[in-house]
Amino acid sequence: MRFLRSFKDIRHFYEKIRFLWPRLTGTIVRWTDTPPCIQIEPTAFCNINCLTCGRSDSTRTPGNMDFDLFKKIIDDAADLGIKRILLFLHGEPLLHPRIVEMIRYLKSKDMGFHLTTNGTLLDRAMARTILECGVSSSDYVTFSILGFSKEVHEKVMRGVNHEAVVQNVHDFLELRKASGVNGPVIETVYYASKENRHERDQFLKYWRGVADHAIDGGSVAEAFVSGGLPQVPRTRTCTQLWERMIVLWNGDVGLCPQDLNGDYLMGNLKEQSIREVWTGDALSRIKRSHYDKNFDAVEICRFCDW
Repeated sequence: MRFLRSFKDIRHFYEKIRFLWPRLTGTIVRWTDTPPCIQIEPTAFCNINCLTCGRSDSTRTPGNMDFDLFKKIIDDAADLGIKRILLFLHGEPLLHPRIVEMIRYLKSKDMGFHLTTNGTLLDRAMARTILECGVSSSDYVTFSILGFSKEVHEKVMRGVNHEAVVQNVHDFLELRKASGVNGPVIETVYYASKENRHERDQFLKYWRGVADHAIDGGSVAEAFVSGGLPQVPRTRTCTQLWERMIVLWNGDVGLCPQDLNGDYLMGNLKEQSIREVWTGDALSRIKRSHYDKNFDAVEICRFCDW
């Protein structure tokens, strides 16, 4: 058992290094005519108010993605051979009234999904429904739990019920085992801030013995939390520009997840195709400026610490 725990720790370390290495080096990018994955915002509404989230200061009008628009995006992505959809952004995805249909539709196209949730709405009934959508080990459900104790969790994520969310994770794991399916992978993630960083080690120790993965998400980007920009000039290329396409609930294609207000729009998938936007002049110019380390060319990138 001690060996297995050690092996699990090594695996977590390897996964994190593999994920972070491009960001640490800031040079490993692949110029492609299609995005490796697409991050879709099903909804910009949220049912809680986190201290670590800047969305409360966002000037962008919230809304739910139209299901026909969602299908158009998925059909286009499937035709391009894109296999991965991130089904979350600046809202709580389970608030979308047709979120289960969204999951079912993309699974019908042989795609994998990654859904991140605050866990408040993922009760036993919702867990059973997701498990009936043809899920597999290519799918991920991540519970964002920003506190180990009830006090800290409910302080940082205002509006959550700590006991209910923890129970929802355990119930999902139990129901998955009982159903006999090999997915989705069930994770918890912890983003450290000044309010909760003292509980990080307790969180990881507990959840790595319970969930499939317990992820140390590092520190919350200051620019995202404050809505302002820390005055530390950027020195490395942001690989996010090459890793994913960001699609807001109304079809607008954003620059990156840090652009809470949608100030930097690259196109709109109501009128354009994925490939048209991905290879278009607007996004290509910004990619080139990053590749050349000309970070002053885009204001939001100049001091971003992500």
